[in-house]
Amino acid sequence: MSWIGMFPGQGSQEPGMGKELLEKYPELLIDIFDESLGWSLMDVINEGDANLIKKTNIAQPYIFAISYCYGLEAIKKFGNADALIGHSLGEYTALAISGFFDYVDALKIISVRGEAMQESVENSDTGMAAVLTTDLDATLKEIEVLNSQDIEVWISNYNDASQIVISSSNENLEYLKSNSKALSARRVIPLEVAGAFHTKIVSPAKPKLAEALEQVELKEGTIPVYMNVDADLANIDTLKIRLVNQIDNSVLFYDQILKIESEIKPDEWTHIGPGNVTAGMVKKSISSKEIRVINSLESLSK
Repeated sequence: MSWIGMFPGQGSQEPGMGKELLEKYPELLIDIFDESLGWSLMDVINEGDANLIKKTNIAQPYIFAISYCYGLEAIKKFGNADALIGHSLGEYTALAISGFFDYVDALKIISVRGEAMQESVENSDTGMAAVLTTDLDATLKEIEVLNSQDIEVWISNYNDASQIVISSSNENLEYLKSNSKALSARRVIPLEVAGAFHTKIVSPAKPKLAEALEQVELKEGTIPVYMNVDADLANIDTLKIRLVNQIDNSVLFYDQILKIESEIKPDEWTHIGPGNVTAGMVKKSISSKEIRVINSLESLSK
């Protein structure tokens, strides 16, 4: 069986997630995590504070660590995937599972990334919203019209055939929520995020991420990884600059899905980590495919 592993990004977190993994992976989730980042993931999991895990600097290492452990379990059960992808933050999980860098280096890079992104959006009065549409081309044209009228709307994510994520000022997003027809959309749903990620608003975070990546020695991965910025395969020669550019460029997840379907034609797509969001994106893009969700130890036995 050929299969693709997919890892979620920020927004997939929920209070207490991964508690069942603490006993199975104490070294990764307690010892190494605490030593690497200087705070206790176990405390965050046990506290179950929904507001705390909304903070980018907490959410990103938390999601990564939990997704990484479920990734190890998935490969243990099903063998190596034919390819891996991740949505934004999830790309780091895919790269770590493949072996381009190890778990400790990934934790440190993600921590710097999360802190720098949080600093960039503070006081920016910006946000993000999911746009659900039945005519993606028409929606994209409406966004061009808005930008031509000096109403800045950026496309942060191309998720699937019927959904993109936009970023703008909170004022603009509130207007578009009530006037979805301005985007030829069915609905515009504001997201609970700290600001306009994958736009120029977070460009100031790039130097700190670049500096952190320079401290890391890359290795060739053992599983192919398709990347967000261009939907092409990762390689060690260009990996660092592509990760830096990922911060303020659109996530081309829909393109990644279509390219993998064209090049690999996998039997199954598997969401690995909290929630099930990437499974939904594949279902909307390639409806005929087998889709599995691994977000608990129990789900591995289904």
